Amino acid sequence: MRVEDLPVDERIKKVILRRGIKELYPPQAEALKSGVLEGKNLVLAIPTASGKTLVSEIVMVSRLLSEGGKAVYLVPLKALAEEKYREFRAWESLGLKVAATTGDYDSTEEWLGRYDIVVATAEKFDSLLRHGASWIGDVKLVVADEVHLIGSYDRGATLEMILSHMLDKAQILALSATVGNAEELAGWLNASLVMSDWRPVELRKGVFHLGELVWEDGKREHYPENWESLVVDAVKKGKQALVFVNTRRSAEKEAVSLSSRISKLLTKPGTRGLKELADSIRDTPTGERLKTVLRGGVAFHHAGLSREERTLIENAFREGLIRVVTATPTLSAGVNLPAFRVIIRDTKRYSGFGWTDIPVLEIQQMMGRAGRPGYDRVGEAIIVARTRDPEELMKRYIHGKPEKLFSMLANENAFRSQILALITNFGVHNFRELIRFLERTFYFHQRKDTSTIEYKAKEVVYFLIENEFIDMDTEDEFIALPFGKRTSQLYIDPLTAKRFRDAFPKLERNPNPFGIFQLIASTPDMATLNAKKRELEDYLDTAYELEGELYTEIPYEDYRFQGFAGTVKTAKVLLDWINEVPEQRIYESYGIDPGDFRRLIELADWLMYSLIELYRLFNPKKEVIECLRSLHLRLRHGIREELLELVSLPGIGRKRARALYNSGFRTKEDIKRAKVGDLLRVEGIGMGVIENLARYFGLEPPRRVKERKRKTLDDFLG
Repeated sequence: MRVEDLPVDERIKKVILRRGIKELYPPQAEALKSGVLEGKNLVLAIPTASGKTLVSEIVMVSRLLSEGGKAVYLVPLKALAEEKYREFRAWESLGLKVAATTGDYDSTEEWLGRYDIVVATAEKFDSLLRHGASWIGDVKLVVADEVHLIGSYDRGATLEMILSHMLDKAQILALSATVGNAEELAGWLNASLVMSDWRPVELRKGVFHLGELVWEDGKREHYPENWESLVVDAVKKGKQALVFVNTRRSAEKEAVSLSSRISKLLTKPGTRGLKELADSIRDTPTGERLKTVLRGGVAFHHAGLSREERTLIENAFREGLIRVVTATPTLSAGVNLPAFRVIIRDTKRYSGFGWTDIPVLEIQQMMGRAGRPGYDRVGEAIIVARTRDPEELMKRYIHGKPEKLFSMLANENAFRSQILALITNFGVHNFRELIRFLERTFYFHQRKDTSTIEYKAKEVVYFLIENEFIDMDTEDEFIALPFGKRTSQLYIDPLTAKRFRDAFPKLERNPNPFGIFQLIASTPDMATLNAKKRELEDYLDTAYELEGELYTEIPYEDYRFQGFAGTVKTAKVLLDWINEVPEQRIYESYGIDPGDFRRLIELADWLMYSLIELYRLFNPKKEVIECLRSLHLRLRHGIREELLELVSLPGIGRKRARALYNSGFRTKEDIKRAKVGDLLRVEGIGMGVIENLARYFGLEPPRRVKERKRKTLDDFLG
């Protein structure tokens, strides 16, 4: 189908034509003929890079221009939300307004009511539903990107419940990689189904074993025995390669090994560009390792990197500067980063139950990254048979079908949280109404078993009543209690809330940072650090030393103690952070990567806020509230107590506040009265910061003073 022949507003066609797209891919054309432009629900299950996003854009913009209202585009990751937000802003030329929202689970975000297209993570939109944001009634279309993640243990239940809420209230467009039971998913959503294996770039798939590469059509090629020769070969051809491994350590190790080989193939301009890129990376233990491999044209990519580092790598790879990326599987789902050749080194990974096969769906997602539309006629995806039978890998992953999706409402934690939300935030009045709603879910659609769902729901309801999240009246009608309603709005597990409430009496008697941080770390919502075996004795000593500050008992059973030691380790990291221990030292002392550290701080910040909000419900003591709020601010900024006043100023964070304090500027009044020249002598303070401070104090912007550059020791001493 030609773009000019699309049955949509002419303005939409012009925007698409300006992108250089004149004709739609076959599955795109089939999707747009399915009735989706007339408002019918659609499940679109096609391979990576086959144009799912463009279909969603055409459907969203066509609906908004003809009917008004709003469209919500759901993504699984923050990085994807940012990517889609940048893409969709092209439609602002037609007068549509685009926004993205991913954080703060305790807000209705009423400002989003001014926007037409809202990009959100599933968790964020779920929290908006719980808060009853007024603009949600205007949502005419929900696009669920990566809808196959409904089968994800961690986040599948959230996406399933969103779609259950929005069924019959808004049109649903579900985008997916090919899955084993797409028909079942479409049946649940009362949707048309468009499935296709068509790709814009032909995909060759094969298995490599001891120097022999066998393609799915039986053709064979021979290389040196080590699989790294496949990477070197791609770079020699002027192409790029993605290598998927199963652990962070492997990603870094293979990047080091490949870097020494790829560096010999780089051009002089490429080498210069890579050196500049490496020099821009921060000096952290992980950053130092990254700098080393970058100079050789290789990068590793995993969740331990900071967001800035991941973005730098992704952009440099797209531009062709980085030739090879070694990555953990998160990259295959999280970022649009195709390469000519994809090499999958590992098809097993370690879980809490030992080594398990990576699902076919995930391996096929990785393989789908092979081939760049517009650059390659063919993409190559190669699985390495290191310890497994090559024929078995060919049968399972090359010729095999992806697994079926199963509802994750069977996940007890997710089910408990969603039942509470239905009763406290969505007006489910009694058990009959609760079951009636649960019968709308994919969980029920798959099982058709009312008795099982009733049994599971009763167990949760008893738990919620017993722990005073809800109550029931004499007519067996639910009563949403303040504790339950606030727990659901805060988007935390009821078990987390229970643990907080149980600790309040001890916390009131002895509010202290270590006890509070260990309490937060012990909740199911916290990503607690693992304590290694060699560290257990040290953390036991710490627990004994600070036992009077804990709100929980020290467990002595082996199976419980290692988890407890992890909470002590996490609490110590947070203590170091608020005592202004340099980040680099924290990374080195605890063996933590920057990305993990940032997520730890963000989670702790949210749980600290939730702790305060729940404590306010139970006749709080003023001095305890003040102590908790002070600690929360220290946690957010990573500062000692004496810097609290300074970090409330615009542009003043952890490092600048300490530099000002050490230079004698210890209060807002000190800074307000200071001379510009004196402030400029403080490390990290420039004219931009000073102008912001002047505006904050309502003063005239100061005359620009030439900022002194400090480059050498002579400059400091001169």
